[in-house]
Amino acid sequence: MPAIPCHFERQHARLDALLHAHLLDVAGADFASALQHLQSWHLALQQHITIENTRLLPHVPEGARWAARVYRLEHDRIALLAEEYLGRVHSVARLSLPDETARRGAVLMLLDAAHALRHVLEHHHEREHTALAHELPLDLQEAAWRGVDSPDAPPAQQPTGVS
Repeated sequence: MPAIPCHFERQHARLDALLHAHLLDVAGADFASALQHLQSWHLALQQHITIENTRLLPHVPEGARWAARVYRLEHDRIALLAEEYLGRVHSVARLSLPDETARRGAVLMLLDAAHALRHVLEHHHEREHTALAHELPLDLQEAAWRGVDSPDAPPAQQPTGVS
């Protein structure tokens, strides 16, 4: 039996952990930290999408369950939702919320706003796990994720001077 590729699973787990850290900050109404965690996640997401679009999707074979175009359209949708959500978090992080009711309202608004993004991500990741990971050669996947797909790979970091 051939080895089961796990590059996509590791990458998605890494992204999920970064987003989870952000959501914990949102739940705790620590909006400055939530913004920092979201910015780290967003950088990692952009890197992930770039790797898939440039190193993997050009190699989707004829007869694959889903064409590369499907994954690219999903990437575009995810990127748009991520940008919109990042804008909302940035706006909340800049606010001086006057009281506990306002903070709780901001928490609820952000959790609601994150829901659509998380839903699309979940379905996209599942599509990649069930099809793409098995349709691309393992050596191609290993080469594409080299440097970002090891258990000790650092998470994407916020560049100095970016806020």
